[in-house]
Amino acid sequence: MKVLVTGGTGFVGSHAIRRLLEDGHEIRALARTPSKVAPLMAKMGVDPTGIEIVEGDITDEDAVAAATAGCDAVVHAAAIVAVTPDMEPEMERVNLAGATNVLGAAVEHGCDPIIHVSSVSAIFPNETDPITADHPVRGKGSYGRTKAACDRLARGLQGDGHPVIIIYPSGIVGPDDWNESINLASYKVWLTQGIPTAKGFATSYVDVRDLAEIMAASMTPGGGPHRFLATGTHIDAADLAVLLEGLVGKVRRLPLPRAGFWVWGKVGDVAKRFGRDLVVTSEGYEYMFFSNAGDDRPTTETTGVHFRPLDETFRDTFRWMAEAGHLEAKHIGKLAAD
Repeated sequence: MKVLVTGGTGFVGSHAIRRLLEDGHEIRALARTPSKVAPLMAKMGVDPTGIEIVEGDITDEDAVAAATAGCDAVVHAAAIVAVTPDMEPEMERVNLAGATNVLGAAVEHGCDPIIHVSSVSAIFPNETDPITADHPVRGKGSYGRTKAACDRLARGLQGDGHPVIIIYPSGIVGPDDWNESINLASYKVWLTQGIPTAKGFATSYVDVRDLAEIMAASMTPGGGPHRFLATGTHIDAADLAVLLEGLVGKVRRLPLPRAGFWVWGKVGDVAKRFGRDLVVTSEGYEYMFFSNAGDDRPTTETTGVHFRPLDETFRDTFRWMAEAGHLEAKHIGKLAAD
C-alpha cells in the first residue's frame, strides 16, 4: 500500500515510517522541511531513497490534498506537543487545523485505513479506572484541549462510518528519539540528578515501537473504524525508582511532597515563557497525580500486539541516550558495562 505519513520527522512518525517500510509499504512523507527527512532516516538505519518526500504543512489544505492524492492509507502523527500555557495558541492554530485537513483529505480520497494518533490527554481527566478507548472525550490543559478537539473530529468521522483508527498513547518512550520528544528531559534528570518521588505520583509509559507495531497491524483495508488504547505500563514513582536501580544501579531519590510538585509546575510554566525548561509544568503535574491506568487488552486482542515490559523499553532507551550523547556512560551504570 502507498501510505501518507505526517509528522515523519517526529518521534512517532519516524518510527511508523521505519516499521511500515519493513512490511513493504510505499511511504510518502509530508514534511515542512524536506531536508530533515533523509538525515533522520539515515540515523534510524533506513534508506531514505525509498521514501517519497512532499513539501507541505498540515495547516495548508491544498498541500495536504495534493499529498494525499494517490495514497491508499494515511497515518496522521503530526502535532505540536507541549504542556505549557504559552504554547496553547500555537497548538490551537496547528493541531485541529491539521487534523481537519489530513483526515478530511483522507476521507475525500477514499483512504483505508486512516490512522489518527491521538493521546490519553484527549480523554483526561479520567472518569473510569481503568480507562478504556471508549472513554468520554474531555481534554484539560493547553495540550489536552487541542487533542480533545481533534479527537471529537476523528470520532465524528468514525460515527459516519469512515475507516478512522484512533490510537491513544500515554507517555511515549523509546530509543531513536533524535528530535528529543517531550519526555526525554525527564529521563536525563532521573539519571543525572535523581528521581523526584511523592505519594500519589504515578503515570503510564508506552514504547514508541509498540505504537508502530499497532499501526503496522492496522494497515489492512476493510477493517472499519477502531479505537486502540496504548497506555503500556502504569507505575508509581517508588516502583519506578526500583526499576531504574535494577537497570543502572543506585539512583538518587528526591523526596518531594505533592505540594512541592504543584509549586514546581507553576514555576515551570513561568520559566517556559523565558526559554527555561524546568521539566515539570502545571499541566504535567495534573497528569502525574491524577492519571489512571488503562486497559490495553482489547488492543492486544484485536491487533495481536503485546506491549513490551517497561524495563526493556528503558534499557534500550538509556543505552541509546548514551550512544547519542544525551548521557555519559557513568549515568547508565550497569548498562554501560553489559
